[in-house]
Amino acid sequence: MVYTDIHTHILPGLDDGARYRKTALDMMRVAAESQTGHIIATPHFIPGKSEVLPQSICDSCNELQSLADDNGLNLRIYPGCEVFISPELPDLYDASLICTLGNSRYILVELPMMSVPPYTESVLYKLQLKGLTPIMAHPERNREIMKKPDILKEMMERGILVQMNTGSLAGIHGREVERFARRLLAGGLVHFIASDAHSTGVRKPDLRKAAVFVEEEYGKELADLLLVENGLAVLENRPAKTLEPVQNKGGFMCSLGKRLSTLFRHE
Repeated sequence: MVYTDIHTHILPGLDDGARYRKTALDMMRVAAESQTGHIIATPHFIPGKSEVLPQSICDSCNELQSLADDNGLNLRIYPGCEVFISPELPDLYDASLICTLGNSRYILVELPMMSVPPYTESVLYKLQLKGLTPIMAHPERNREIMKKPDILKEMMERGILVQMNTGSLAGIHGREVERFARRLLAGGLVHFIASDAHSTGVRKPDLRKAAVFVEEEYGKELADLLLVENGLAVLENRPAKTLEPVQNKGGFMCSLGKRLSTLFRHE
């Protein structure tokens, strides 16, 4: 099994992820040892604050690919970014300032943690009119969506895709986020599981534990879809598959907490 990680902060020195080449190399080793074969590097693009341009991202990806090759790591590194939603986002894309995932039609969009801005629907729709498919980054951590999950369902009905963090399932953002992440997963409201890795610590690029959890609770087909197939669909610029609500093998949410505590011990 070879996993595809569509959300990482692995490029050294570009944002709050890896600070040095050695850190990035160590992160790539963790990923390779955990059966990840494809990594999309997604440094933050925050208008007016952290504007990492596509050429810098591509250059850094090429350097990281050479580093992986020189160290015998069977990994492919692809450019991307995690862009913070703003009213000017469609214009920034038109100006070629935004890097899509692997130069595909997919774009990774981040919301504020506490709210869903009133312009969100309009911005996402404008991106879709340009032929893009927005992927919402870790909405399970958004406080407004946690209170009103129908917001996310309505986004999905309009063609927006959803990426969940492994750390949310692991409980590193607290029990409330953990419970909501499980709810979204069981409800078929997730298209991708990614690491959102920032280091080799708690937020590391290890997808294997999440894959084991999903496979054992919901079956191999769903695990493959969330951690392998849809990620490859992004890299190959073809449609990702949508989901139906799922039920774990022991009954809806049965013994979930026990499985998670076993599979996601913090290291």
